[in-house]
Amino acid sequence: MKNLLKAGLIVGLLLFSSPIKISAAETLPIDLNQSIKMALMNNRTIEQSAKDRESALWQYSQARRTMGPKLTWNSSLMHIGGRDYSSYREAHDYDSGQYPSYDNEFTNSIGIEMPLYTGGQNESQIDYTRYRINQADLTLENTLQEIKYQTTAAYYQMLQRRALIKVEEESVRTLQEHLDNVNFQFEVGTVAKSDVLASKVQLAARQQSLVTAQGDYSNAMADLSNLIGVPLGTNLAAEEELTYTKYNRSLEECIEYALKNRPDGVAAEYAIKQAEMSIKGAKAGYRPKIAASVNKNIAGEGSFSQNHSESWSAGLSLSWDIFDNGVTSSQVHAAQSELEKIQSQALQMKERIQLEVTKAYTDLISAEKNISTTSETIKIAEEDYFIAQLRYNEGIDTNLSVMDAQKNLTEARTNYYNALYNYNIAVAALDKATGVPIIINVPVYVAAEQNTNSPKKALQKSLINSSEVEVEK
Repeated sequence: MKNLLKAGLIVGLLLFSSPIKISAAETLPIDLNQSIKMALMNNRTIEQSAKDRESALWQYSQARRTMGPKLTWNSSLMHIGGRDYSSYREAHDYDSGQYPSYDNEFTNSIGIEMPLYTGGQNESQIDYTRYRINQADLTLENTLQEIKYQTTAAYYQMLQRRALIKVEEESVRTLQEHLDNVNFQFEVGTVAKSDVLASKVQLAARQQSLVTAQGDYSNAMADLSNLIGVPLGTNLAAEEELTYTKYNRSLEECIEYALKNRPDGVAAEYAIKQAEMSIKGAKAGYRPKIAASVNKNIAGEGSFSQNHSESWSAGLSLSWDIFDNGVTSSQVHAAQSELEKIQSQALQMKERIQLEVTKAYTDLISAEKNISTTSETIKIAEEDYFIAQLRYNEGIDTNLSVMDAQKNLTEARTNYYNALYNYNIAVAALDKATGVPIIINVPVYVAAEQNTNSPKKALQKSLINSSEVEVEK
């Protein structure tokens, strides 16, 4: 069986263009959407999930084919020694001491066998492997969502650290201007030498902070480069800035959406269905098995020589383990225990989903409030710094007041960009926690699978932009 998706599962589903080939140290203009697409194309975990799905398809094919006929051919050539005393006694004197011997025996048998009734064993295995495909489809979708979140977080972190560089650069610029002013006033004798020294120390500390911010930015760029699959050292020129966009869903709406759309949560339900099929398969040991067969046998001293015998048979065979010393009962009880464990895991998954949504939503609300607070704080800090400079220039305030005001202004700007970053990360985390789809609309997939009992049709009907995806007939 070929892969369901003709052009390759990941590339075909996501409708991506060819990967971008660039050399290290080149500049790559990039935005968030492009970063996500490149990460989804190049990630190894996605490739592994796709292979798990392919394996599930082959297991499903194997289970279905057990219901069909099986053609077998057995052939043997044996060299035989010894004498046939019984047959010789009928025609010769037993005491003569002369008996015939045999040299070779050739046998050929060909047969067709087909199961007619397996007590539900084969049928349950088919359903088990079908549910495994469903689980693999949703696991792949969950992997895609996780990679999207990781890439989004890395992209926003790069934007944050680039913004913090600008904050530090502005701080260095204002401190340099202040130092120039202090030097001028020292030269005319209006301030003490200690003001010059203190200003130089403050400027040097802020220059060190700028170097640290630049290093943090380089590390963030390297993290994103690794995720999207471009050479380390590539200059990623992000085309966006950290912004605030109002999130309009309530917590209750998010939880309700997550319980219906989280692929790992729905995959846990398919794990329950697999466990139920395991119980059904185990109970098949209580029932008889019936098969139809047709056989032909050829035997003789040579392969298909004139001196050979032929026979054929056709009919039904029945086997039934009337008593198996409790083996089947043990298997059923073991499968039942496994089902109960998986049911508990599914409930645990639902609880975890609700917890993750709640935490992400709480983080979002907190960051949103901090954006408003820090935005106002910047205005206050800017005004405070301006007043401190005027008072210092007029000789009615100290140099320490100016540097404290400048430090507060830098902290306010830093806190603002941190709040923006935390808010955007919380939105991304909430998208992941609620199961915002990448390629599979999960509720549509579940409904289609229930109506068709076909993972292939369920995937076809639930693909995002499915009309643009070429799927094998």
